[in-house]
Formats: sequence, structure tokens, C-alpha cells
Amino acid sequence: MKGLLIKDKVRWHDRWSSEIGKRLTTKDSTFDMIIFDERHTEEDILAVVGEAPKDLYQVFDLEEAPQDYCDFMGDSGQCYKKLN
Repeated sequence: MKGLLIKDKVRWHDRWSSEIGKRLTTKDSTFDMIIFDERHTEEDILAVVGEAPKDLYQVFDLEEAPQDYCDFMGDSGQCYKKLN
């Protein structure tokens, strides 16, 4: 699955988050990251946030992980490990 990390929350526009919510299915989130349903590709995500400067965000692969290997804790309490 893919995660979108918002690296600069000050310059990030709420409309990008709103478009993500309208057009893509999210699985989980954190304060600064959106975790997408497995069916969405990086191309799907970039089609929605493509106008945002690339230094504001990062898209990467994630997988669910046990708490001992947690890179990110979702709001749901699920742990995720960053791949690559």
C-alpha cells in the first residue's frame, strides 16, 4: 500500500487533502500522513496532488507491521513499516 507523507504542513493546502478525500479511498492516517487503500497506485495519488510542489510531500510503500517494527502508528492503532 502507499503512504503520502506531508513534509511541510505550513505550505500544504487543505484543498489537496480535500481532493484526496473525494477521489481516493484511504485506509488510515496519522497527523502528517495519509495511508491509501491497496488498490491505489502512486500514479493515482500523483494525479490528485500533482500541482503540489514535490518538496511538500513524499509517496512511498508501506505494509502493516507488528508494533515491534512500527515506523508509523496510524490513528486506528495499526502499525506500518516503510518499505524501500
